[in-house]
Amino acid sequence: MPRILALDTATQACSLALFSGGSLLHRHEMLARAHNRHILQMLSEILQGRALADAVDVIACGVGPGSFTGLRVAVSVAQGLAWSQRLPVHAFCSLEAQIYVAAEQHLLSEGDCVLSTIDAQIGQLYGLWGIWTGHHVATAAPPFICAPDQISLPDNNGKWVILGTGSHYHKQFADARLRAAPRYDAITPDASVMAPLLAGGTLSLDLQPAHLLTPQYVQRDIGWKKLSEQGRRD
Repeated sequence: MPRILALDTATQACSLALFSGGSLLHRHEMLARAHNRHILQMLSEILQGRALADAVDVIACGVGPGSFTGLRVAVSVAQGLAWSQRLPVHAFCSLEAQIYVAAEQHLLSEGDCVLSTIDAQIGQLYGLWGIWTGHHVATAAPPFICAPDQISLPDNNGKWVILGTGSHYHKQFADARLRAAPRYDAITPDASVMAPLLAGGTLSLDLQPAHLLTPQYVQRDIGWKKLSEQGRRD
């Protein structure tokens, strides 16, 4: 069983966990705009004086989508640690991670249609649709970003559940069924959930060298025009 160091800073949560030999050490703190000032100290506390090479086989990193600065913190730290010890890395989707967190908290039932969200600010949200199978999440499309009233709904007649910080936009959802769905806005990616799932084989590891690890940015519709398209000003 590989020893997994997992980290995620895609949201306000700064989350780290080390799963090794069946034991779990973790830190999970809400640190808006302060991940870079605390993450290395949190890592030191988790390692408990051990050298990284003596404690870790794989570094698993949440790559978003989410906060631009937060994603850069997680990816940069994961790459630096992996490069220093020639360790492989594994990238996981932060929105998908939230679904596993909700399942760990017994908030999901088999067959639930789950919308995992992260507030993208500027009146938009990042989202991912998935079906909870009881053990895994099945996704049919990649993460997206849009205004709350422009969410495309899947063809599903089962129970709908909304997770994450983007759920506070629920009053703006166009579909009444989505507005009425159960919401769990406190759900964030949690490394203490992901590390055991990856180490135990519940989730497959896709190992790659550190230089291939990149943030998962999602195209957002930015409302600017070229100067030639703006017309004349009086």
